[in-house]
Amino acid sequence: MDQQLVQLVKEINQIEYETNLMLTEEFASLIDDKITAKQAKFLDLLRKRGALQTHELSILMGTSASAVSQLINRLEQDGYIKRIVNLKDRREILVELDERGHSYYRKHDEIELQIIKKYYSKLEMNELMKLKETFIKLKQIVLQEQRS
Repeated sequence: MDQQLVQLVKEINQIEYETNLMLTEEFASLIDDKITAKQAKFLDLLRKRGALQTHELSILMGTSASAVSQLINRLEQDGYIKRIVNLKDRREILVELDERGHSYYRKHDEIELQIIKKYYSKLEMNELMKLKETFIKLKQIVLQEQRS
């Protein structure tokens, strides 16, 4: 493998890591929630897709129904999600964001706007477009490789 490529990718990864760490440290005080990565992924699915059934969440999370059930119990206990009866089929129980879940994303959105105003606004639009294009291309390569 080309050593220049390896060195460049390591430098990019280190810069990204350090930048994310600095932003996390700067804005962590604004979010007092202690959400794990798995819980964040779970909440993000509900935010993006709306109310879902347990088995749908299990498939989307790529984990067992038992693990999803534990996540649901914990997040429901903490007020991030709630179970509701599906009005179309009263035998089904759906899971959706509760008030604390919505509040978590309101804070998240506020922080994201602050980061955009404070940092990203200092970049040129063409620099941001190129960054976006590069990340999209990398994501496509990863998805394609993982599928084959």
